[in-house]
Amino acid sequence: MVPEGYPIEKHRVNTEDGWVLNMYRIPHGKYRNNKPGPRPVVLLHHGITLSSACWTLLNANESSAYILADAGFDVWMANTRGNTFSRGNYKHSYRDPEYWYHSMDEYALIDLPAQVNTALAVTGAPKLAVVGHSQGGSLAYAMLAAMPEMNEKVSVAAHLGPVVFLDFLRAPFLKAFSETRNDLFFYNWLGELLPHRYLAPYVHTCRDYAWSELCMSALNTAFFGPSMFISPDDNPIIFQTWPASVSGRNMAHWSQMLTDSQLRFQRFDHGTNCSSRNQQFGETCNQQRYGSLQPPEYDLSQITAPQYLFEAGLDMMATNEDITEQKRRLNPSAFAGATIYEKYGHMDFVWDRNARHAVDLVDLLYRYAPQ
Repeated sequence: MVPEGYPIEKHRVNTEDGWVLNMYRIPHGKYRNNKPGPRPVVLLHHGITLSSACWTLLNANESSAYILADAGFDVWMANTRGNTFSRGNYKHSYRDPEYWYHSMDEYALIDLPAQVNTALAVTGAPKLAVVGHSQGGSLAYAMLAAMPEMNEKVSVAAHLGPVVFLDFLRAPFLKAFSETRNDLFFYNWLGELLPHRYLAPYVHTCRDYAWSELCMSALNTAFFGPSMFISPDDNPIIFQTWPASVSGRNMAHWSQMLTDSQLRFQRFDHGTNCSSRNQQFGETCNQQRYGSLQPPEYDLSQITAPQYLFEAGLDMMATNEDITEQKRRLNPSAFAGATIYEKYGHMDFVWDRNARHAVDLVDLLYRYAPQ
C-alpha cells in the first residue's frame, strides 16, 4: 500500500508473553528528506478497530506517515496484538479463546514498551515521539503513567482525539449499548470481534458508490461523530483494511470503565470473587492480582514526558468534557498544550485528505525532537 519511492521495512517484535508483533518503518521521505541517515524518530499508534494501515491509506501529501517522512522523520507504525498485521503467537492459534485473552493492559504495558524499545534499538536514537490516535493515545497515557522509566524514552506524546473517560461518551450506539451492561457480555466473549476476514463481504458493499455515503454516515453517526471532510468516494480505500479485528476482552475493559460511573482510567477489573471466575485461563480476582478490591488506576499525574492534545470539536468519542478531564489530571509540568479543530470529527485525524492538523503536528514534533 506504500507508494513507489517510499522505503518500507517490516520489523518483528517478540513480546515477553509469546506474541509476534509487526511494525512498519518508513526511514526517510520520497519528495524531501529522501536520503538515508539519522533523523528524529516518531512512533504512530492506531486506534481501536484500526491498524497501521490507517496512517498510509491516502496519497503521499495526505497520509500522516508520508507527510512525516517527507518532513524529515524516521516513521514507525505499531500494531496491537491480534489485529490484521500482528497475528503471530507462539502458544495459541487465533481459533483458541486464550489467543484473545488480552486488553488495553497488555497493549500498554507489554506491547507498546517493546515497540518503543525496538524502534530505539534499531535507530540508535535516545528518544522518540509517540503519536496516538484514539485508543493509541490512551495506551501512551497508560504506559507512561504505570512505567516511569518509559518517560525517559519519549520526547513528546501527541494525542489525536484521545479517549480516556467514557463517562462523557456521546456516540449514540455505544452509549445505548453501555446501558445493557455490555461489560458482562464482553467479559464472557473470549474471542474475536469485528474480524475483517468475515466482515469483508459485507463491508465490500460499502465500497460501491451507491452505498458509500450511507455507510459512512451510519459509521460516523453510530461511533465516531460527523465528519465534514471525509469523502464517501474514499470508502473503497478505507474499507480495504477496516475493521482490523479487536479482542472482546479489550471491549470488556472499556465497557467496565464506562459502566462503573466512577470516572476511573484503570486496569482490567477481574472482580472480587476469588473462587471460580475463569479459572481455566488462570484468572484470579482483584485481591490476588492487584492486592486491592478495585483495580489500580492509571494515574495521569505521574506522567513526566510532555503531553500535547489535539482535539476535534465534533468528536463524539473523545468529547470536550473527556479532554478537559485529561488536562485537569495531567501534571502541569507535563501538559505541553492543546489545539482544538472546531470542525473536525474523530476520524478526520487519519482519514481526512487535507490533513489540516499536519502542519501543527510536524511543528510540535520538531519542537521536542532530541538535539
